[in-house]
Amino acid sequence: MGTAPKAPRDGSTPPEIKVGDMVLERYRVAEQIASGGHSVVFRGTDERLSRPVCIKVFSGLGGQSGVGRTSYEHFVQEAFALSRLTHPNTLRIYDFGHLGPKDSGGMPLQVCEYMNGGTLSQVIREHGKQSVVETLPVIAAMCAALSEAHGLGIVHRDIKPQNILFGTVGTKKLPKLADFGIAKWSADADEHKEKRADDTAIVAGQKLAMYSPSWAAPEQLAGQPVSAATDIYSLACVAVYMLSTKAIFADEDVYAGYKKRRHADELVREALRPLGISRPVIELLTRALMFDPKRRLAKVEELASELATLLEPVTEEQHRLPAEETKSLKPAAEPVGAASPAPVANPPAVPVAAAPTPPVVPQVASTPANSYSQPQLVREPWMVNIPHAAGPVHRLALSDVPLAFGDRRLHFVKVVNNVVDIASRDNTRVRVTLMSGPLGNRIVHIKGLTCFISHLGGRPSPAVVVEHPGDIALVTPRAQEIGHIRLATGSPDGAQTVYPLGSELVAVAIEDCADAILFDFGPGSDAYFVYTSGRTIPKIRR
Repeated sequence: MGTAPKAPRDGSTPPEIKVGDMVLERYRVAEQIASGGHSVVFRGTDERLSRPVCIKVFSGLGGQSGVGRTSYEHFVQEAFALSRLTHPNTLRIYDFGHLGPKDSGGMPLQVCEYMNGGTLSQVIREHGKQSVVETLPVIAAMCAALSEAHGLGIVHRDIKPQNILFGTVGTKKLPKLADFGIAKWSADADEHKEKRADDTAIVAGQKLAMYSPSWAAPEQLAGQPVSAATDIYSLACVAVYMLSTKAIFADEDVYAGYKKRRHADELVREALRPLGISRPVIELLTRALMFDPKRRLAKVEELASELATLLEPVTEEQHRLPAEETKSLKPAAEPVGAASPAPVANPPAVPVAAAPTPPVVPQVASTPANSYSQPQLVREPWMVNIPHAAGPVHRLALSDVPLAFGDRRLHFVKVVNNVVDIASRDNTRVRVTLMSGPLGNRIVHIKGLTCFISHLGGRPSPAVVVEHPGDIALVTPRAQEIGHIRLATGSPDGAQTVYPLGSELVAVAIEDCADAILFDFGPGSDAYFVYTSGRTIPKIRR
């Protein structure tokens, strides 16, 4: 595996691989599943570990020509590139070797993890356009994978739906970035220089196109230097494709496609406006598709962060707001400190048949609901004035009616479709969507139904994405904070999970709510345990 790229010794036909053959003395070939470019791909089995694998074999096309030698070098380079990338959203390589002679003169092959969920292009073909909730995790995962590659001086250069693969984990699909075969290594990345293929704009007097025309950035089409902005451009094309099923630069020759890219903003609007995608989303993707790479988003992390807050259609109320009021900043969730478990005490919470009378709250002026045309009460975050949760732990039982606990009403909500609407006592409503992150972690998407949302200190946004426990502000477009929510995931304590609720500690049995998230609107209001795994809430006889 430590050999540098060497061209095949002659242009003869490479050794044939048949179903049932054993390669590298451990991988059994099961079936051919794809071919194209300069490789043939097989599904196989690792006989030692009894796991499915993908066997990618260089096809030998081109022989000793300049194109053949360059294709060979890039095939070998891909193995060394993948060996340096460890992000879970990048395809993992297991092995590398040569077919035939046991030296570098044989035909090279790679052994990678087998992805059984198909490609992104197949998903779109079978299921059509993707929702915002489905699009966001895929694009965020690709941003995370590219962030590692760019940090190592590697530009992928071939981001497209066919190179985004899915592996099925239970009922969920995990996206992974594949095919670094034409990746460009930065001149600043000195390590393993001998493992890299040469630059390939011109090979043996021939122009060699190292890109996919429908997804390439304009600088690729023009043969100009590439950078991280090149991958951002292609990934933005993929985002538009997922939301609309339209490859906006498809079916064009290189010259016509180059000219068409000068009008990417018009094409994005044409593709997304009819679908009700909000203007901030369109503006963000337009920035990522700027013709001049210097004017695009500088890093994939910026694209991921802004998509997390903007990839959401605005609500009916928000359509009436000025456009400049709807922009948001990068989320900066503030983690909630974990509460220390304490001995279990008798629970003081009891069911209440009717909601208690809401406390009297001073108003600046009489203001119609959902109207921001009048001054409104600006509330200080309630969580800054409470002591750290401590004391005995109060065990709660599932109930289908609100439980009175101190000055709060506690609700249990088992979610079956990952979406639920919750409200404070003054009827400020938000929509909560539970999603799976690129690492299998849970992500909470919160959309304001009667208000805007922001992380504390941020500007108003139609929605935010929260990856860690933290505090959320309910705000007007002018950043007037009219309420707050604290999200807590709790601390395991034997057969229960303990949560901070104001200055108190409460607990729920894991067999009741295995994955509950606590949404606390604060003193004098409501709190919700939202969960997907656990017992169905029993009906209480009234």
